[in-house]
Amino acid sequence: QLCTIRIGFPVDSDEQAIEYKKKISDVLAPIPQARIDFGLIPVPPRPETHA
Repeated sequence: QLCTIRIGFPVDSDEQAIEYKKKISDVLAPIPQARIDFGLIPVPPRPETHA
């Protein structure tokens, strides 16, 4: 079986995202077959609301 987890969260900078990725990698280090797909995407704009 394969376990997949997809998480998304805002970051303030690329550097902050890389630090989180390193921490997650450290947690998964005991699992040699673990794979992390890492990427940064822009936050989509929120739709305008009309009152």
